[in-house]
Amino acid sequence: FQLGARDFTPEECGVNPFQPVGTPERTPDVVIEQATSVNQGHIYRLSGDYNPLHIDPKAANKMGFKGSGGEGQPILHGLCTLGHTARAVLDAYGNKDPKSFRAIKVRFASPVIPGQTLVHSMWKESGNRVVVQTKVKETGKVVINDAYVDLAPNSK
Repeated sequence: FQLGARDFTPEECGVNPFQPVGTPERTPDVVIEQATSVNQGHIYRLSGDYNPLHIDPKAANKMGFKGSGGEGQPILHGLCTLGHTARAVLDAYGNKDPKSFRAIKVRFASPVIPGQTLVHSMWKESGNRVVVQTKVKETGKVVINDAYVDLAPNSK
């Protein structure tokens, strides 16, 4: 996330191949909640992402990420949010088997604060596609949108 980006013309930045997925106009078929831990940023440093934005309140403050009291607030790694979302779909539709996974497409819409609860709403579509949207329970903000997971043919 690039907070405060301005003074550019999107039309001059190149072609955007993004195609919105949207969410179906019906109640989700499955909803799964997953809590993140307050130390999740520390754990995800093991993935090799040492960006201080994910662990250091002073760095987060300098990058424009502030908590409710105005102090710096580290954000969760996007890889962590993506992993939670993929795991929720595999739990619901992939027999909890990573071999069921074929492809994933997501759009990160907003950051997650370590310790927040993720709510994954899923809609089974034709074939083996599951449309998914992830929100933060505490704020209602959408954090992953325009997303789907394609599963192997033998999945639920």
